[in-house]
Amino acid sequence: MFALGIDFITGVAVMTDTASREKAEWPPHPARIFMALVAAHYESRPLPEDGTTAEQAWARERAALEWLEGQGAPHMNWPDASPRDVVKVYVPVNDAGVPPNPARVKESDLRSALGVMPDQRSRQERTFPTMFVGGEGRGRHVYLRWPHAEPTAEVVDAFTGLARKVTRIGHSSSLTLVWVAKAEQASAPAYEPNAKPPTARRAVQLRIPSPGLIAELDQCFNAGEIDAFFELSEAIATGVGTAKEQAKAAFGERLGTTWSRNVSPPVRLRPSPGRTARYSSVNEPATRVIATSFDSELLVLTKQEGPVLGLESTAALTAALRGYLLQYGERMPEWFTGHSAPGVPSTSGHMALLPLAFVGAEHADGHILGLAVAFPRAIGAAERAACLRGRLFGESGEDLEPELKMGNFGTWTVRREERSSPPIALRSATWCEPSSVWASVTPVVLDRHPKFDQRTEQAQWRDEVAASIVQSCERQGLPKPDLIDVDKTSWHRGAPRAKPGPDGMPWLPTKEGVAPRQQVHVLIQFPCEVQGPLLLGAGRFRGYGLCKPLGSPSK
Repeated sequence: MFALGIDFITGVAVMTDTASREKAEWPPHPARIFMALVAAHYESRPLPEDGTTAEQAWARERAALEWLEGQGAPHMNWPDASPRDVVKVYVPVNDAGVPPNPARVKESDLRSALGVMPDQRSRQERTFPTMFVGGEGRGRHVYLRWPHAEPTAEVVDAFTGLARKVTRIGHSSSLTLVWVAKAEQASAPAYEPNAKPPTARRAVQLRIPSPGLIAELDQCFNAGEIDAFFELSEAIATGVGTAKEQAKAAFGERLGTTWSRNVSPPVRLRPSPGRTARYSSVNEPATRVIATSFDSELLVLTKQEGPVLGLESTAALTAALRGYLLQYGERMPEWFTGHSAPGVPSTSGHMALLPLAFVGAEHADGHILGLAVAFPRAIGAAERAACLRGRLFGESGEDLEPELKMGNFGTWTVRREERSSPPIALRSATWCEPSSVWASVTPVVLDRHPKFDQRTEQAQWRDEVAASIVQSCERQGLPKPDLIDVDKTSWHRGAPRAKPGPDGMPWLPTKEGVAPRQQVHVLIQFPCEVQGPLLLGAGRFRGYGLCKPLGSPSK
C-alpha cells in the first residue's frame, strides 16, 4: 500500500473548479494533488543524501512521480467542506512587459517601463472560489490511498522528501501540509473509484493522473522555448556587429520566427491533466439505475476544421455524417443502416447520431463542438469496429479525418476525440451520467400529431403530449416518469427554442408533401436514476430529442 495525507492548515481550500470559475473544487482532485507534487519537484532541488549528488536525488524524485502516475485512481477520504460566497475582485495582470535591457530605457519610455509595477498595471476581474474545510485533527485530513501499490524503499524516500516541499494545493493562499502516510494513519477509504451501474451510488467525477502526464506538463510549461526566447532577445539587445547578427540568426532557427521588438514570447498552455474516474461513497446504499437502449460509451468525433454551427444545424450535420458512413453500406447490418431492407425503416434499435454542443453553463451559446455516434447496447465492440473500418478508422486502426459536406452550411473535418481531458461537451459522461431528472437540449419531435389544439385546448393538449412522451420512454424499457413538463424553451441555457424562428430550431426534415410534426422541449423526472444517452421522439436517431441530465426540478 502507498498513501498520502494532506492537511489544509488554515482551514480553507482555494481551488477553482475546471468547469466554472464561479465554483470551488472539492474534494481536491487527485490530478491537482499530483500537479502540486510536480511543481514542488521543479521549484527546488532535493538535498543530496547518502553520498548521492543533487542531480541523482532529483532524478529519483522524477522516477517516483512517473511511478505514481501509473498507479491508477486512488481510494480517498475527505472531510466535509462548505463554500464561501464568491466575490469578484480586480487584480493587476501578470503579463506586463519587461524591457529587454532596462539600463537602456529612454526617459520618454519610462512611463511604459514602469508598467511592470503592480500599481501601474491594468486590473482584471478575478474570482477565488473557496471552501471552508471542517473537522479537527485527523477529521480535517484528506487521504489518498493506493491499496495495491508496492513502492520500493527508494520511492517512499523520494516522496517523503518531495511531500515536505509542497506548501500549497491550488491558490497560493491554500496552504497545505503533505506527508507519506503509514497504513495505521490512513483511515479506511470512504470513497472508491469506478462505481458503475446497474447498481450505483451517488458519484462524483474526479480527474486522476495517468501515464505520460509529467511529459504533458513539461510540454505545456514550455520552459525551454521561453528561456531561449529571453536569452536570445537579451543577446540581440546587448550585442553589436557580428554578435548581434549571430544572435538574430540563432533566434530564427530556434523559435521559427524573425526577431523584432514586437514579437511575442512563446506561451505556456493550460494542462489537461489525466483522465477521470467516478468516485462513490463506500457506505452509501446502492441505488437502482436503469440504462437506455443505447450504450453509454459514445464514439465522440471532434470538429477539426469548419464553420461555427449552432444546434439549429443539427439536421444538416447528422445527415452529412450518416451519408458519409453509409456511402458504401449496402451490405451493412440493420443496426448500422437503420433499414431492414432498401427503403424499409428498421423497427428495432439502431445507431443514432448526436450533436454535442456547449449548453447548460452561464455563457453557453449552443455552438456545436462535435458529433457522437450512439450504438445499440447489444452490439459488441468488434462488430462496431468492423462497420466503421474504412470510414472512421483505417485498416491498421489509425484514426481518419473524414470531410462532412453540408452544402450551404459548409464542410466539417472531424476526428475521434482522444484528449485526456476534452471540453465538457465532448465527454460521454456529460450526456450519459445517471440522473433521475433530464431535460431536452434539442426539441423532442412528437411521434404523432396531437388531436387537441394547442391554443384552444391547452390542458388536453399538454396531457396528450405527456402521454406521447411516456410511450417514448416505455418503448426503450424505461419506467414511467413521475413528472413531465412541456415548454417551448429548454431548461438548458444555450439550447434553441422548440419551433422555427429567431433562436429557434427548424422543423425536422420530412418527405416532400408530409407536414412536419410538432416539436417541444421537455423536463422529465423518473422514479429512479436513468443512465443515458436519453433520446426521445421521432427524430431521436438524427439528433432531435437529445436530453441532458439536470438538477432537481424547481417546485
